[in-house]
Amino acid sequence: MRQLLGLTLIVGLAACNGAGTQDLPAGEKAAGGNKGAGASTKRASESSTHTVGAGTRISATMQDALSSRTAKPGERTQATVSRDVTDSKGNVAIPAGSVVSVTIDQLEPGSDQVRPEGRIAFSVNSISVHGQSYEIAGNVDPVAHTMKGRGITTDEAARVGAGAAVGAIVGQAIGKNQKSTIIGGAVGTVAGGAVAAKYALRDIIVAAGTPITFTLSKAVTVAAR
Repeated sequence: MRQLLGLTLIVGLAACNGAGTQDLPAGEKAAGGNKGAGASTKRASESSTHTVGAGTRISATMQDALSSRTAKPGERTQATVSRDVTDSKGNVAIPAGSVVSVTIDQLEPGSDQVRPEGRIAFSVNSISVHGQSYEIAGNVDPVAHTMKGRGITTDEAARVGAGAAVGAIVGQAIGKNQKSTIIGGAVGTVAGGAVAAKYALRDIIVAAGTPITFTLSKAVTVAAR
């Protein structure tokens, strides 16, 4: 009887030890499962955004025409992204068709007296991707444009008129007759016209659909679609 009780006790202890050994791996497996879930969450978070790095060059086209006669520095216009822009992993971050907000930094007419080619400079300030706007920064490469003369303005006509008047007065003073007055007036008109032409303005014209290229000066992170 005593031997039977001893054998029963040994079997019971072995069963308890076996149960404890099984619980430990199960606990370790559960902990490993939680760790895997955390890693999956992190990967999901990373895949929900795309980052386009600083120095990325983006091509776009101007939506509207611009003229230095009507547009002023500080005003904004829009351009449309021409080609898909990808992140470092090759994922499309900014699709073609996204709208870029462009700031007019300089848009001044030219003249022979001041600056024949005028002044023109743009920068970018935001981009809309899938309906959400993101702040961006970057300078636009030189933009193709044409120059168009304004013609004789009121101010320029006044210069011509003033030249004619001065010429007539000088002619009268020198010749003291009508012929000298007429000749002096004609010479003054030519001189006044030359002065007017020298100061005449030529506007910078940027046509709608003009291609532009800008370079991001800082990275931008956008939400994945």
